[in-house]
Amino acid sequence: MRFLLRRLLQAIPTLLALSLVVFLTLDLVPGSAASAVLDDASSDAAKSLLCQQLSCDQPVLTRYVSYLGGLLHGEWGTSIRNGRPVFDEIMLRLPSTLALTVGAIAVAALVGGMLGSIAAAHQGTRWDTAITGVVSVAASLPSFWVALILVSIFALQLGWLPVFGSGSPRHYVIPVLSVAVALIPGITLLTRSSLLETRRQMFVVAAHARGIPQRAVFWRHIEPVAAIPIVSYIGVQAVHLVGSLVAIEVIFNLPGLGGLAVQAALDRDPFLLQGATLTIAVITFAILLVVDVLVMILDPRIANAPA
Repeated sequence: MRFLLRRLLQAIPTLLALSLVVFLTLDLVPGSAASAVLDDASSDAAKSLLCQQLSCDQPVLTRYVSYLGGLLHGEWGTSIRNGRPVFDEIMLRLPSTLALTVGAIAVAALVGGMLGSIAAAHQGTRWDTAITGVVSVAASLPSFWVALILVSIFALQLGWLPVFGSGSPRHYVIPVLSVAVALIPGITLLTRSSLLETRRQMFVVAAHARGIPQRAVFWRHIEPVAAIPIVSYIGVQAVHLVGSLVAIEVIFNLPGLGGLAVQAALDRDPFLLQGATLTIAVITFAILLVVDVLVMILDPRIANAPA
């Protein structure tokens, strides 16, 4: 429990720093948020009224502290574009982003783990050479390029899958695969090397010497130890996954937080952009926290390690 509490406390300064950076960045852009919403034909009175509602006349740090105070009271602000509460907008988009994130990580872990295990089990054979060669090439492919190839094959030529929107689970197949392809090569190669290294450890040799069946040795001794660096790698890559999510959501017109953040930035909608950015950051930290918990389960000594 202290381990998890320490991780949660470490996330607070990072989230505060991120929110401050976004706030200051919006403030440095020429013009006010009110001028971005109202056109040139709007009266000075209308601009003054909207600016007053947005506290444009107050110092940026004063507005930032006021915004944080609203967050603590559950007030995320209101979108200056559509007048809807920011919290409602985020909750409307959150399921799509979670489906894409969880789906991509699950597919990458499953496929990468399976390919890495096959390569390790057939070390030095054609299977090993073919798998490592293919994933090495795949590692250099950008997510958006993979997305275009998948669309060309499965949507345009074969007509099996839809391209845009989110009306059914089928709409997420190509986006999930596009993001997962970026993670599969690293997971595959790391799984292979981790299994091979763990298999040579003395405790595994001793387990075989005691006559323990091969399957039991793998699941009880090799797999838990070999999984630690793999799980940690997935957690590290989750940070880079956010950038791919934004691009994929925009390409496939998915109603997710990435597209919402991009549109809020273009509209200079401060509360909406701040809320979307912080929510994406919270999702990233949640993934890292789950990874820490899994690593702690695989190696309980980590929970008692000094901070």
